[in-house]
Amino acid sequence: MTTEKLPTVPTLAARGITVGPLSATDVEARAGEVTLVAVEGGQRADFLALMLAGRMTPKAGVVELDGREDPKGLRKRVAIVDAPDTSAPADSLPLASVVTEELVFAGLRAPRRATRKLLADENLSDLASTPIGEVPAAARIRVLTRTAAAHPDVDILVIATPDRHGGDTAAWYDTAHAWAARGYTVIVLASAAAVDAAG
Repeated sequence: MTTEKLPTVPTLAARGITVGPLSATDVEARAGEVTLVAVEGGQRADFLALMLAGRMTPKAGVVELDGREDPKGLRKRVAIVDAPDTSAPADSLPLASVVTEELVFAGLRAPRRATRKLLADENLSDLASTPIGEVPAAARIRVLTRTAAAHPDVDILVIATPDRHGGDTAAWYDTAHAWAARGYTVIVLASAAAVDAAG
C-alpha cells in the first residue's frame, strides 16, 4: 500500500500582503529551495522584503513563519540582503569595511581576521579596499549573502533586486542555489524579466 506524502508547511508564507505602492502579493518559500518573486519598480522590493522579515506590518494580508504568525521570529531568522533603501551598504565604503561591519553584527570574534579569511575564500583579497559600489555584481551578491548568513539565528535569506547591478543572471541565481543547498530558505526579489531569465 502506498501512502501519499503530505505537503510540508512552507517555512515562510505571505498571503495577500500589501503596503504603499506594493499590490497584494503571495509568497511561499521552503527550506532548501529558491523562491523567485517578480517585483517591479520603486520601493516595492524594499517594502516586500521588510514585511517578509517582520520589520514592517502589512496594510493587508499576513506573513506566517512555520505555519503561524510570528513577527519576532521573522525578525530573528530572516536576513535582508542588499535591499536598495534598507540593507545595502553605501557605495563608497571599502569592501573589507562592509564585510567587517556585517561580521561584527553577526557576533563573530576577531572580525577583521574573519574578513581577511572570507575575502581570501572568495578570491577577492585584491578588492579589499575597493568601494563596494565598484565591486562586480556577482562578487557583491556572493559576499553580502555570505555575511548575512553569518548571523547565527538566520536561516531565511531575502535577496533584494540583485539584477539591478547588471551582470549575468546566472551568477546571483547560482549564489541563491548554493545557500538553498545548505538548507537555507532563499527568496529572491527581482524584475519579471530577471525572474524569467533565471527560471
